[in-house]
Amino acid sequence: MKVFPIAIQIHPLGLLAVSVLLAGRASPVVAQDNPDLLVDRVEVRPDSVVIHVGQRAHVQILALDADGNAVEGADILGSAGGAEIGYDPVTSEVVGLVPGRTTVGGRVRRPVPEGPGFQTIRGRGTVTVLPLPVSSIELGHAPRRVFEGTRATLRAKAHSAEREREDVRVTWTSSNPGVLSVSQGGATHALSSGRATLVASAGDIRRLVQVEVVANPIASLVIAPRESSARVGDVLRLEVVALDRQGTAVDGIDPSWSWSGLGAQAYDALLLESDMSSEAIIVPNEPGPYRVSATVGSLTTAVEFEAVPRPLRRQVRRIAHGTAPAGQATTDLWVFEGTDGRDYTYTGTFSGGLLYAWDVTDPAKPTITDSLMIDGRRVNDVKINSDATLAVVTSENAPTRRNGITLVDISDPAHPKKITHFTENLTGGIHNAWIEGDLVYAVNYGTRDIHIVDVSNPQEPKNVGRWGLPKEDKFIHDVNVLDGLAYLSYWDDGVVILDVGAGIRGGTPADPKFVSSYQYSYKLGDQSYGNTHHAIRYGDYVFTGDEIFGCSECVNGARGYIHVIDVSDIFNPREVAFYRVPEAGAHNMWAEDGKLYIGYYHAGLRVVDISGELRGDLYRQGREIGWFMTEDATGLTPHATSTWGAQPYKGKIFASDGSSGLWVVEMDPDEPLVP
Repeated sequence: MKVFPIAIQIHPLGLLAVSVLLAGRASPVVAQDNPDLLVDRVEVRPDSVVIHVGQRAHVQILALDADGNAVEGADILGSAGGAEIGYDPVTSEVVGLVPGRTTVGGRVRRPVPEGPGFQTIRGRGTVTVLPLPVSSIELGHAPRRVFEGTRATLRAKAHSAEREREDVRVTWTSSNPGVLSVSQGGATHALSSGRATLVASAGDIRRLVQVEVVANPIASLVIAPRESSARVGDVLRLEVVALDRQGTAVDGIDPSWSWSGLGAQAYDALLLESDMSSEAIIVPNEPGPYRVSATVGSLTTAVEFEAVPRPLRRQVRRIAHGTAPAGQATTDLWVFEGTDGRDYTYTGTFSGGLLYAWDVTDPAKPTITDSLMIDGRRVNDVKINSDATLAVVTSENAPTRRNGITLVDISDPAHPKKITHFTENLTGGIHNAWIEGDLVYAVNYGTRDIHIVDVSNPQEPKNVGRWGLPKEDKFIHDVNVLDGLAYLSYWDDGVVILDVGAGIRGGTPADPKFVSSYQYSYKLGDQSYGNTHHAIRYGDYVFTGDEIFGCSECVNGARGYIHVIDVSDIFNPREVAFYRVPEAGAHNMWAEDGKLYIGYYHAGLRVVDISGELRGDLYRQGREIGWFMTEDATGLTPHATSTWGAQPYKGKIFASDGSSGLWVVEMDPDEPLVP
């Protein structure tokens, strides 16, 4: 049984619907021709459902006439209101996916009896999804030995079987408060030598921590480094060392850290916990002088540093704008040097079924040299192999319903030629793909899995591997492969990492092995979303972008932002930073030379400094170093931007816009010229 996490996915240039609606009619119709005419109202029964995550419930979506009788044959379109539930229109079941409250509903578009046009009749019920009971408590840093007079704050998280329970508070008690007191929130105070048992509780689940309080040998504290400076957004690590009266370092300290801005103006910084109890991580969000203090018992020491502004944004200048033939919405792009030594950009089309080849050897004069018809109305993605001899083009919405990948001979890059259209096991539609050596990793919208295709013989491709989450309510959108690891954008299941040859789990392209995953969700309005749309690896980080349409805050288009996930420990990914353009939604990304190039639906091209260690709000820290709005009077929507993605190439930046075509821009050098 298929359970769809979102019944309807809206794209800015189209609508993926789950049923076919009747078009307007030029002549009157009667009820015998269309039972929808008899529909008076739509009801959901029961109108209120309460389930837990993972549970299912049957709902009826009924089209009723004026007398309350069911209208047989009415064309009812059912849907889930948010990411909290999945809805299966075949069995009329809802399944709980994420805790929260949402709706399930149906609609009938009833033709107007006399003449063209429709009336939409809707019905709606509510579904409340409850989390599973708490099954475990995860403890943060909880020392087994503490010194008299010291204070610390204990951390703990409650977990259900499916995820962390942020809505559940873990409370603390002490078996011997005269020795070691603790507040309900975990703030401890070591009062005298002795032993105590600290108890963390969440519902019926408890965790015990045995603690010994000993005499305090600390005579002084020192923070290193003593003199520091940093740019806004840089990560500064400070360590406190405790010394006894003989000047010997004392191990096992658990300091309390704090910071303050010096001077009259307001400051802001991010103070983070470190894996080392004696270390603090501070990230200044604003320029100015700061003081950071460490306290152990009755002793306090401090260090001061100056946060200087990051360089100002650089100017991004238009070099050229190339437009596709009228009515063509541009999709993905790839820029490369052809085997003839000239430079080319290939772009797809959203509904035209065409691949365009542009000669961009002179970036100021991009010129279409040829086009190639692809077996699919939508050419979403194009990838080029490392030898620049083969292009892989994905396709969807083929009139024959035989979607798949098209392999293209680009030995003459100005005039690409079709080799074969490969459809075996791929007819559901291939949205995105990645080529690595002789292998194509194809995102299959039909199976919602990743399919691996051997294209070493382009005339006769063959399937060699396949992997998907072991669940039915799933949706995959994109794939990126680097150094034997595949990064899958699995929508509400987040980014999933596979070993396809890295050697850390024994995986191969024919038999991928799961490594780890990172799932997130956040609220927009009254709905929760995951919507991991695109993920790429750069350095120690995976950058993921969301794609959200239809939310209460999506008034002028998409929403969603960039999550920065630390994968230095590939088995334990964790989110450490984010980049968010207010009132805009991200699409595709490219990372190179310490910069992240992002296409934003309604915020154009954005270039972000991702050099060094990343923590916190990158937008607020001024790490955005350049931007350009890909818009002018041409295009499907004049003076509107819909940037699909961007790629730096030979000192220029090439960007595709879903409304207005191909753009070539140039950003000022890293350091501004000084006269």
